[in-house]
Order: sequence, then C-alpha cells, then structure tokens
Amino acid sequence: MDPENQTQEKKIHELLKQMDGLRARLDETDRCLRDANDALGAGHETDSRAEHQRKFEQYTAGILETIREPLLVLTPDLQIDSANRSFYETFQVSADETDGRSFYEIGNQAWNIPELREVLERIIPEGHTLHDFELNHTFPNIGPMHMLLNARRINHNGRGTDRILLAVEDMTKRKSIEESLRTSETRYRRLFETAKDGILIVNADTGGIIDANPFLLELTGFSLKELLRMTVWEIGLLEDAGASRKTFAELRTKKYARYDDLPLARREGDPVAVEMVCSLYQAGRQEVVQCHIRDIRERKSVEEGLQKTYNELEQRVQERTMELQTALAEIKALKDRLETENIFFRKEMKRMHAFNYILGQSDGLKYVLYRAEQVAPMDTTVLVLGETGTGKELIAAAIHNMSRRKDRPLITVNCAALPPNLIESELFGREKGAFTGADTRQIGRFEFANGSTLCLDELGELPMEAQAKLLRVIQHQEFERLGSPATIKVDVRIIATTNRNLEEEVRKGRFRQDLYYRLNVFPITIPPLRQRKEDIPILVHTFVERYAKKLGKQITSIKKETMNALQDYPWPGNVRELESIIERSVILCEGPVLQLADKLELLSSPLSSSARTLEQMERNQMLMILQETGWRIEGKDGAAAILGLHPSTLRARMQKLGIKRPSPGQES
Repeated sequence: MDPENQTQEKKIHELLKQMDGLRARLDETDRCLRDANDALGAGHETDSRAEHQRKFEQYTAGILETIREPLLVLTPDLQIDSANRSFYETFQVSADETDGRSFYEIGNQAWNIPELREVLERIIPEGHTLHDFELNHTFPNIGPMHMLLNARRINHNGRGTDRILLAVEDMTKRKSIEESLRTSETRYRRLFETAKDGILIVNADTGGIIDANPFLLELTGFSLKELLRMTVWEIGLLEDAGASRKTFAELRTKKYARYDDLPLARREGDPVAVEMVCSLYQAGRQEVVQCHIRDIRERKSVEEGLQKTYNELEQRVQERTMELQTALAEIKALKDRLETENIFFRKEMKRMHAFNYILGQSDGLKYVLYRAEQVAPMDTTVLVLGETGTGKELIAAAIHNMSRRKDRPLITVNCAALPPNLIESELFGREKGAFTGADTRQIGRFEFANGSTLCLDELGELPMEAQAKLLRVIQHQEFERLGSPATIKVDVRIIATTNRNLEEEVRKGRFRQDLYYRLNVFPITIPPLRQRKEDIPILVHTFVERYAKKLGKQITSIKKETMNALQDYPWPGNVRELESIIERSVILCEGPVLQLADKLELLSSPLSSSARTLEQMERNQMLMILQETGWRIEGKDGAAAILGLHPSTLRARMQKLGIKRPSPGQES
C-alpha cells in the first residue's frame, strides 16, 4: 500500500472515532437535559412556569455551547428553539434567522429538503429516533455538503415530546477521503493483481505471509491458501526466524532493504533465483513488510553468458596482445635493422657507383674479375688479398652485386677501425647492461647481414680473442649476443679482405690457423698497381675528368712526360695513392694542362731488400707520407687523407708497424 492510501485510511479512522464521540456526546446531552429538566421541576415547585422555562433554557444553552458539532434544539412542531455556535458558523446563519422560526425556513428555505422533512415529521408521532441519516445537499451560500444527521426526542414528565435534539456532522471531507481511498485501493489492487513481479505482504512482527499476488503464486506453484499458512523464511527468502527478525528490525530504521540473489522455494523443482526489495509501512495498527520479488534466472543466464563471452574475449585479447607484442618486437627489430641497413645501403650505393672505377685492361685485373665472376653465384667464403689501396672492398662489392643476395645491402665492417674492446659487441651485438656503458640493446653486424653478405675488411687486424668466435660463426652460422645466452642462427656469406700475408701471420702466432683455413676457401689476389702499369693512363684520365668536373675546371690534356712519370712510379699506396695525387694536382692546376703537384722522382727510389714484404712496403710508404705532411694525421691534407685511410685506422697501423713520431731533436 502506498503512503497516500495510508494517510487517507488514518484520516478515516480519525473521523470514525470523532463520529463515535459525537454520538456519545449527543446521548450525554440528551441525558443532561432530562436530568436538568427533572431537577429544575423538583427543586422549584414554587416557581412559576415561566421562570422554570427560563432557567431550563439557560441551562440548556450552556450545555449546547459545549458541543463542537452543529446542534439544534427544535420544538415538537419543528420550530427552532435554539442552536449552538458551531451551527451558526458552519452554515453561515445568525440567531435572528433561526430563533422562533420553522426549521425549514433556515437560510431562505435551504433546509426545506423533502427527504429530510419526511424523516423528521415521522419520528415525532411515531416516537422514532434519527440515527446516522446521510444526506447530500447543496446550500446556496456554502455549496455542496455531505451530512450525517442524528436526532433524539426529549420527553418532559411523561407528557410527550418536549424538545428534539438534532446534531449535524459534516461528512464532506470524509466522503472525499473515502472516495480517494477506494480509488487508490482499486488502483493498487489492479497493480497488485497484474504486476509482472511477485508481491508478498508479510507481518513485520511474526514473518507470516498476509497476501501474495497471482504472479508470485504462479512462480512458486503454491496456492494463496497454502502461502497464508507459511512464513517468509519457509519459502527460502530469509534463512530463519532470527534472520527475519534482524531484517525487520533494520527495516524499522531504514524503511528499505534490497537483496540481489535469494532462493525462492517452489512446490516442485529447484528454487528460483530472485532479487527482493522490501519496504515497511503501517497498515492500521499493524506493521507490514511489502516485498517485491523478481525472477532473475534469465538475467543470470544472460550475465553468465556475457561473463563467459567476456572471459573468452579477455583470453583472446591476451593472446592477441601477446601476438601483437611479439609482432611489435619483430617490427622494432626489423625497423632497427632497416634503419641500419639503410645506412649501409646509402654507403653501398656510393660503392656501387664506384664499381665504374674498377678500370683497366691489364691481364692481371681481367683475371681478378674473372675469378670474382666465377665465385659470385655461390655462397662460398672468399678471401680477397692485396696491398693497401688496390680496391679490395670494390671487388668484394662486385662479388656481392653479382650474387643471389644482391637485393640485400652489403654489410661492411672495417676491423682495423674498431676499438679492441668493442669489436665483439660490434660484430655479434650486445644486450642492455652487458657491460658498463651498454645502455641499450645493440644488434651486431652479423645479425644485420642475415640473408646478405658481410665484408670483413682488414680482417688481419682482428684480435685473437674475436677470431675464435668468428670461426664458430663461419662454421655453424650461429652466435650469442654479448650478455645473452640465447643462440642466434644466421645465413651470412663471408667475404674477407686483408693486406697482410696471413700465412706469415699464422707462423708468427698472430692469426688462428683454423680460421685461416676456413677463410682461404676461394682466395683472390689483386695485383698492385705497379704490376699493371698499362691501367695507369685509364685511371689517370678518369680521375682527372672526375675532379675537374667536381671543381669546375677545364683540364683537357696531360703531358706525355707527366704520364711517363706516373707510370714509372711504384705506387706503394696503389690506386688510392694515385687518386689522391691526381685530386691534389687538379686542385692546384692553373691551366688546361695537368701539372703534378708532387715530385714523384723523389718517391720512386728502388725498393731496398729490406722492403720487399707487404708490411715493409706499407711501413715505408707511411713514413714517407708522414714526413711529407709534417706528421699531421688528420685533416684534408693529413697523412690519413693522402693514404685513403681513416685517422684511427692509420694510428692503429702505425702502432702495429712500430711507427713513432721522432722527438723534436731527432727530426731532420
């Protein structure tokens, strides 16, 4: 029941109580009037009748004024004897309009109501009373009113009716409340009967079931008669009587309780999962609990299905996330690799353009190119030998460019330029934290060269410590990054170049014999420039044209004496030295005829018997250039640039060959 119905029901109870009080007061007034009349008659026998009547009327008027409801005192012929204040106020009339007049004349004939007239005129001769007579009437001055009338006859000393007491109670408000209550009850009953949720009314003191709607009966399978003999815990909604008392005690404070998942007993079958919302209210003098019960089986099934789907999706998301993380790691590795390959690719593009400068028509050069063409399609390890400046790296690039790996960039490592403490990490990579300063993971050159060709330039400079690991990679195509136990498999073709006599290095214990045999599968030896003098004119013209164009100069001829001097020079620095001298000469040339910037005759002395080995030749050449440049190593005109070496490579070679700058007192 909603709060509005509760309020209306309470008002009705109050009105009924007031009506019972009115009846009691009317009876009491009747008794008092009789007693007063008898007392006055017995106590004042000597008084005149007029005096007696006056005293009686005064006493009666005093009693009437104590009555709160409208009250009239009528004579037997229905003339108004008197009325109380409540009557005047309720019906908005004055004493001048009532006293001594006919009851029907009050308010301009407002009380001349046929059905009331018939009743009043009948009670006088027949001795009846008027008890709770309901009357609906519209008064001109106050509008419609629903009244309840009660009348009593007052007899005087057995001489018949002396007075008639008429009490009027305004029932208009009560009727309105009753009508609203009936409407509310009808509406509530309709909702109660047609609700698609179960509704259960329970005694808040005992837990006994007071009422249940049809939906709940259908849900449980019990009849209403059966449920009315049961308690709320007997149908499983609460555990026991103790739990019920606790719940109802909490309801008295909170007025509301909710349960998300409870078992509701059924006559047949397993309990039904329901949710329940309880509220407490006052029904008359009794506290009741109204429970709204909803079947949640379908919802739970949907929730379980959703949860299952969610779990499956979560699992798929986790799996997909792992796949994506793996893919991202692979993409990152590929990105790093591509970035590095891009760097190498740009460098190799320059080298590819340099292929045009493997120039010459000598038999020695043709044989080298023939050997390179023979081995290029294979994955065979190639060892390219030759003095410094002969173009070993160009031959390596040519072999790669003619191989099946040509779509991938050639990865070149200058072993002489790598600091000894970083050689291993540069070749094989490192993990983050592998050593002090290793702040990030680094992919090694072997890993970048996977599927391609790795050119190990100046391999003879590799320390013994790195040679063992290099041997394993060449043999098994696998290695471990520095700081990681994981083995990495690669598919790399090795082309090694060196200006050293590796056989001599093996004899001196500076190169591993097993590594030498593993590398010396297909050796190609590039002849020095002094052994192919017929190629010098082609090289000179090419270099002159290149640098003249670069510098914006017009050099159209070379003197025969100049060319002869160039061909007679032994070129310890080979093609690289020739290119450096031509570039320097073009820079300094003022006219269209090339003039050499260097006095080659000073450098073309016959080789002594102590400078017959490649190493001795290299040492002598370095000393000459260093003396010529005043021991300046770096810069445009430094010894490194003239020799075509990186400054760090030159310093490493100087240390290797025991070349030291003389003290100021020793310089000539």
